[in-house]
Amino acid sequence: MGIKNLILAIPPIRTLYARLNNQHVRDVFVKAELQKLPAGSLILDAGCGSQRYRGDCAHLAYKAQDFGQYSTDEKPALSAKNETPQTYQYGALDYVGDIWAIAEKDATFDAIMCTEVLEHIPYPAETLKEFSRLLRPGGTLILTAPSNCLRHFDPYFFSSGYSDRWYQKFLGDTGMTIRTLEPVGDYFSWMAVEIARTAKVSSILSRLFLLPIFLYYMGRKKTEASVNALCMGYHVVATKRSDLA
Repeated sequence: MGIKNLILAIPPIRTLYARLNNQHVRDVFVKAELQKLPAGSLILDAGCGSQRYRGDCAHLAYKAQDFGQYSTDEKPALSAKNETPQTYQYGALDYVGDIWAIAEKDATFDAIMCTEVLEHIPYPAETLKEFSRLLRPGGTLILTAPSNCLRHFDPYFFSSGYSDRWYQKFLGDTGMTIRTLEPVGDYFSWMAVEIARTAKVSSILSRLFLLPIFLYYMGRKKTEASVNALCMGYHVVATKRSDLA
């Protein structure tokens, strides 16, 4: 176990880290859902990019799709990684092209995984229809996307995120039954993250001023109202209805 994992094993630090790091929470969710899929299932990693979860699909038949054209941010922002063509690496792709028009026959896949991709797609509703077409009846969709985020991966940034109502409407319209629809964070944790982001690019004096404000929001308890007001994203698991061909 590495030093980072040892530190994260301390409950208060683990709680703090989870509140400030969406990626950590997302990794836990996606990896757990992948492990639930039966061995040998054919899974499509749609909009796979660098294929963060490929290693977690060792028990599955893994296929990857992406358009493969992102290189570096044209409009850098506070959240942008500013990755260059030399540093950003796509994994090996089985399907290259638009995610809303994948060259594969109907009902091919047992599962589809799509993580943090929808905000970079000009036709997200059509993309869900395509996922439904590609899934076998009873197949599983593992989906994550922000509900509120800063610009990143520009120029392929078309939305800051999607609400729970969006998933309910458009997944339902495509013949999918939602099994899991869980929010990530709430208004208070979002404020804490953004204050921390501001402090990161500010002077030492500004950081001292921001520290008590950060601690205030970190100390606020999550409520139903604070989640409804604003969260950082949603984790979704949906199943294609078995009565659909």
